Amino acid sequence: MEMSTPTNPMTVQPSPNINSNTAPPSLPQQYDDNNNNNNDNNNNEALSAEDATKIQNLKFVNATSYLLTGMMVTGVVLFKTREEGVFGDEFLWMKYQTLLTPSSYVNLLWVPVFLLQGLFVYASTLHKTLQHSPLVGYDRALQRSSKTSVAVHYPAVCAATLMTVYSHDYGHVFMALLGSVLCGIVLTSILQIQGHLLNEMEAAMSATDGTMDIADRTAQYVALCLPFELYGGYVLALVAVYFNTFLAGFDALPTSVFLVAANASLALLLCAGFYMLWVTERKFYGVGVALVWYLLGVAIELHTPTQPIYNEFSDGVLRRGRGIGVVPARGGHRTPYSHTTHLQRVFRWSHPHDANHCGRGHFDPSDVARRQGDEDMIKHNILNCGDVLDEEGEITTDYVHA
Repeated sequence: MEMSTPTNPMTVQPSPNINSNTAPPSLPQQYDDNNNNNNDNNNNEALSAEDATKIQNLKFVNATSYLLTGMMVTGVVLFKTREEGVFGDEFLWMKYQTLLTPSSYVNLLWVPVFLLQGLFVYASTLHKTLQHSPLVGYDRALQRSSKTSVAVHYPAVCAATLMTVYSHDYGHVFMALLGSVLCGIVLTSILQIQGHLLNEMEAAMSATDGTMDIADRTAQYVALCLPFELYGGYVLALVAVYFNTFLAGFDALPTSVFLVAANASLALLLCAGFYMLWVTERKFYGVGVALVWYLLGVAIELHTPTQPIYNEFSDGVLRRGRGIGVVPARGGHRTPYSHTTHLQRVFRWSHPHDANHCGRGHFDPSDVARRQGDEDMIKHNILNCGDVLDEEGEITTDYVHA
């Protein structure tokens, strides 16, 4: 006997026609949310690709700027590829000497400057971790705060460097001074940005009780900070050199003006080095090293000056002459001369009627001889004032030695 299951009269069977053509109310909303999320993801992926392209372009610009600047500057300054330029022609190089002109060995500082900048370019473009450091700032380059990105500033450093060096090589002292000032402004901005970022990084680590490994900290400093510190100190010295060179172009100024400018420049450089090493919270060791290197070069040059410098700032004969005293020695002939120091040079400037009557403001027999065209008399008088003749009777620009 079959038993039939009784049907509960209270149970309501769903009708197949109720909402048969419509989805539950939650489905359309869920579908829309998924759609929006997919669109957002696609937009983010597209934005990331665009940002990646911008970053790659900036890396290419920085690397290219570095290579061009390094080759052009070292070629002109160290290898003297432009023989007709100031760096390649002794006559022109001697023409722009001042009391603050250092010994020529100071130019070798360009080697570590560009080696460290090359290390910065490598670290900021190829290194796995350092290229993402805030001290490089590729992420900031994509934002409105691009002014706080070191990577954005670096091409300006290269451009100002080329302007400075090539203006000097072509004899445009004012443009060289302007280029060095602009380069100093950009480097100062970079050092300020990095100092602010380092403070933020240290504050964040102290808040989380985190520490940075000494090896990582050293690599970060050497690759990302030291290149700009060292170059910043050297550019500071170049500003002083070009300012005094530009000032020396005004022959009508009294010698006391040149003395005051030289002493003031040296005092400011010393104060800047002291401030960077002992006063500021962050110690700029690279700036101090560059300034010490430059000041040692000045001391060496004043200890064994080139003959034109000695004449320019002690006798003043060649300032009034026709430039025959600035002739390179043939065959590298060198002639001994008496020891000269900075104090002796200042004495000769300050006492124009002393020091063998070779100072400024006295009667110069060569003036009369010059009017008469007596070249031998000019050479004889200049030689009495401390010049050196080579074996063929030409006045040499070679170094004098104690």
